[in-house]
Amino acid sequence: MSTVLVVEADPKLCRRWSSALELTGHTVLVAQRLTDGVNRVREGGIDLIFLDPGDGPKGLEYFVIALSRLPDPPPFVLISSSPKAPEISAQVGAAAFLPKPCTGDDIVDLASRFAAMPIHEGTLDDEPTEPRRELFRL
Repeated sequence: MSTVLVVEADPKLCRRWSSALELTGHTVLVAQRLTDGVNRVREGGIDLIFLDPGDGPKGLEYFVIALSRLPDPPPFVLISSSPKAPEISAQVGAAAFLPKPCTGDDIVDLASRFAAMPIHEGTLDDEPTEPRRELFRL
């Protein structure tokens, strides 16, 4: 299948999502901090990222800017319970949005959809999005 990075501060959620992904054949890497996630992506070999920024706009800004500096960054799925998250997801260039709470099955479904797409096709929507720095002034 694919190599998936899960960036989530909650260890229970990390284990739950990772287990579900591994059971369906994905290789899973985990980072509980955004900085660790960025460092892992820089090493290469990541096909998809599930990201719960947790740190609010500043953490998400850091992650998006770091990804944008890579030559071929993997797509990421923003996971959040924030009411603004769907809009923010589109504005920062996330390939998809998954509302919290979500299950391992939700994670697996999205990972499977991405695994079936040509490599780094972009987003699950018809029109790709681009990161926008003005978002972080909210």
